[in-house]
Formats: sequence, C-alpha cells, structure tokens
Amino acid sequence: MIQRFIPFLIITALVLSGCSEPSGEPTVLAPVKELKKKYAPDKRTAVFSVVTYEKGKDLVVVGEVDQQEAKSELLEKLKELYPSVIDSVTVLPAKELGEKIWAIVNVSVANMRSEPAESAELGSQVLMGNVVRVLKKKGGWAYIQSPDKYLGWVDTDQIVVVNERTVEDWNGISAVFVTGMNGTIYEGMTTSSMPVSDVTAGAVLKRIGGTEEWTVVALADSRRGYIRTDMLIEKRHWGTVLVPIPDTVVKTGKLLKGVPYLWGGTSPKGVDCSGFTRTVYLLNGVLLNRDANQQAEQGQPVEPGKDFENLKKGDLLFFGRAAGNGKPERIVHVGIYIGNKRYIHSSGMVRINSFDEAEKDFNKYNLERFVRARRIITSTPHVTEMKMQ
Repeated sequence: MIQRFIPFLIITALVLSGCSEPSGEPTVLAPVKELKKKYAPDKRTAVFSVVTYEKGKDLVVVGEVDQQEAKSELLEKLKELYPSVIDSVTVLPAKELGEKIWAIVNVSVANMRSEPAESAELGSQVLMGNVVRVLKKKGGWAYIQSPDKYLGWVDTDQIVVVNERTVEDWNGISAVFVTGMNGTIYEGMTTSSMPVSDVTAGAVLKRIGGTEEWTVVALADSRRGYIRTDMLIEKRHWGTVLVPIPDTVVKTGKLLKGVPYLWGGTSPKGVDCSGFTRTVYLLNGVLLNRDANQQAEQGQPVEPGKDFENLKKGDLLFFGRAAGNGKPERIVHVGIYIGNKRYIHSSGMVRINSFDEAEKDFNKYNLERFVRARRIITSTPHVTEMKMQ
C-alpha cells in the first residue's frame, strides 16, 4: 500500500533536505530488509515502509515506521555504510496529531480499506465503540490500527478522534458490551420510536442510566438513546464471566447461520471466513487475530486423528495447502468444529458442512484441502451463560 506513494515521498524528502529531484529509482538496502523482518514481519499489523536513494556520497532514507526503535536502529546501521545519511523517515503516529492518537468508532460497523478511498479493497472492519489507534490522516481518511492490530484506512466521519484520557473514561465502569446479534438504539423506550443508530454484537456503549427493560446509552459522538437491557452485559465481564465454553461457541456460530459472506467482514451483517470465527470468539470473551493464517498460530495444535476423533467442539479447522514438495503451508480458510465430523464456516454464507461422505452436507473439496486444527478452548470454566439473541 505505501509503496505506491514512495516516489512522492522521496521527492518531498529531497526538496526538504535541499536536494534536487531524484533521477534514478529508489533501492531497498540489506539493512532495511533485515530490520523490516525484525520490526514488521507482518505488514498487516506493523509499519516499516522504507526505501533509500543514493545521491553522490549521500544516502537519502525515506518512509514510515511505527516504532522509534526501528528508526534509530536503521539509521545507526546505515551510517556504518555511508558517510552522510539524510533522514526523511517518519515515526507514526504523525506529530501533527498531537495527543489525539486514539479514536472511538461511532457507527455500527466502520470499514477499514487498503487505501484512503471508498473504492479501495475492504480489508477489515471495526465495531461501534471500539477504540482504535490513529497513525496519520489524509484528507477525510485516517490510517488506524484496530484492537486486533490490523492496519487500514477509515472514513473520519465514522470515528471520533480523542486523547488517552477520553479513552480511559470511555472504557470505565459504565461501559457495556452488546451481546445481541443485531439491534437498534432508539430515541425513546419503545421499538416504535425513531432510531438513533443500528448496533451489532460486539459493540461497546456507555451506560447513562435506564430501567430494567431499557438502558440509556451514549455513543462516542455524544448521541444518546435507549437499547434493550437484555442485549447488554457490563464490559468488565468480557473475558472474565464471558469466556468460551464449547457448547456456547457452537451456539453462537449457529446464530450466524445464513449471514452472507463478505470479504473483509467481521460483523453479523456479513463475514468472511476468519471474520466469522473472530466474531464467534469475540462474543465468547476471546479476541482472535484477524486473518485465517494468523489465527492458525493461536491456541494449541491438535492432531485430529484419522477419523477426526480427537477434535472437540470449538476447535478451529484450517484449510488450504499443507507443506510439502518444496512448497510452504498455505492457509486460506478457517471454520469451527461443532462435533460429529461437522463444522460451521463462512463460504458464500455461514453454513454447516461435514467431513462424512455419507452426509448430505458433505463437502469433498474442503475435506481434500483440510490442513490442520488448533484448540482455543483449553479448559472449561463453570460460568453463567450469556444471552445471545
């Protein structure tokens, strides 16, 4: 993504440093490659986009990183190779943001795109009330990092940029977590009232008051309204009382049956394969990584057995290409095991399929590309089951 803007960045850097416009192509030196592997092994979750340009005895270094340590180590190594290094590397968050390097999502689902444009690819989504880190702005767009560390561009009309003090207040004792799959925040205490906003499971709101049936909540942009109390739990219960239990994980997954597949989707409005597993586990107190191959590194490995006899409900199943014949493993799909050789996943829509050839929902293609499994639920605590509508 950043590479498309490199020529512009190089010209700007050279002008600021008193140099003329470059006449050659930028290069990526060995120390740059080395430190990129160290500080940003996954470009989806870390920023290290740097190139160099030789001008006589000078070396111009241009780009962006998201860690000061990365920049310092890079310049130190380059100065061992060149007598003069012109530094044009920006450390994100950008200085012009000041203290406001955080933002709270103020729509039910905010889209994160690969470029600052509505026509750009949808990479992921962030739900209402979730706090994101703001790295820089461009026009009406902000480059953010979501709670699962994913990077992308979001429309600034869908977030409220704030400082750390506001974040602490937002996540305080009055924060509530939405467990109902889909709902509405109304202007009054009746479903016939005008809507303030729609809302999905996984959203975070601020409780202001209310009754046993209706809770008054505030959004990040100061809008207020009423939502059914039975759709909420206290946010502090997420990950404590709200924890994964095999049967409830399966139940949550089945509540999403029929939800359409959406590339980049991570909400009950639409999910891709890893967005589905992420959503299911989010609603059971666990934050999974964003993509399937990232989730394949979480939890504990499970040897499924010849007839899948070692699998348990809630295990993540990974599909793609196993390593072999000189080729590395390639994970491209993920689902959740629900027992009896069956699994639920997002493929066209959220659906259930089977590994058993005798079953009507048997899927030969997925059986042939099944690679391995991971167990996220390593113990089963005794807790009260939360309501999911």
